[in-house]
Amino acid sequence: MKKLAGLVAHSEPMRELIEQITRFAAADANVLITGETGVGKDAVAIALHAVGPRRAHPFVKIDCPSLPQSLVESELFGHERGAFTDASVARPGRFELAGRGTVYLDGVGELPLDGQAKLLRLVEDKRGERLGGTTTYAVLARVVASAEANLEGAVKDGAFREDLYHRLRVLPLKIPALRDRRADILPLARAFVREAAARHRRHPLRLSGDAASVLERYDWPGNVRELKHIIERAVMSLDAARDEMGPAQLPLDLFEDTSRLYNADLTGQPTLDDVERRYIELVLRQAKDNQSEAARILGISRKALWEKRRRYGLK
Repeated sequence: MKKLAGLVAHSEPMRELIEQITRFAAADANVLITGETGVGKDAVAIALHAVGPRRAHPFVKIDCPSLPQSLVESELFGHERGAFTDASVARPGRFELAGRGTVYLDGVGELPLDGQAKLLRLVEDKRGERLGGTTTYAVLARVVASAEANLEGAVKDGAFREDLYHRLRVLPLKIPALRDRRADILPLARAFVREAAARHRRHPLRLSGDAASVLERYDWPGNVRELKHIIERAVMSLDAARDEMGPAQLPLDLFEDTSRLYNADLTGQPTLDDVERRYIELVLRQAKDNQSEAARILGISRKALWEKRRRYGLK
């Protein structure tokens, strides 16, 4: 296992990524981090800054998708007093505030084309100018950007400037999807359980073997972010007297593909009875048909489970 500034890597793809981050952190060129939604691009950007020579200087994050198009230039480069209607005082931009630190452009692919043109000039010239100003200032910060995995497609479609893409992608870092690094699922899950338990002031919790098996088999389309959110909800739903998180606290979607939660001959959405019957089947299979264990996971009595089995015709 390798650790780096909050990143944990048990899988080979993540160990290789940590080695890349370590090498790139010592360099000074621009970095472009790509990967699916939720893979941990922010965490990688923070690690790059934290282990590099700029760590004593500011780390300034810019959430590009949330920037109003009319304020892109003002936010990035700053503005002078009177530059526009609401500019009652002069204000430095994010690149000025970063000084010799790192500017992290999160979701850079969402910048409008005119904002991309302004960013390109800054990246090329290493100089900026406040909106409404007449003098330029040196840009000393390192630029780290992140984007979804399909940024190349945006370049081909003309939605993202090719010249800016190549300027940002001097050192590329691609984060693998969680389904492609399954050895990291349980270490991450256990870390999230510890964090959630501490956050909600609970005694230490452990992950049951059955719950761990469910987590390992799931494909995690939402990646690390989805795993963290599911663990958070599971910890919050766990009875205060229990110290083990089991399958009963996990959402039904994790057990099987939702298209298989009901019989193929059913049309439309499944009824509540359809879903309950299928879930009881899954729990019985996990419990190896142990009635007491299945009832415990379901949170009902053995008698209630027996009645449901009879109702649904479950042998």
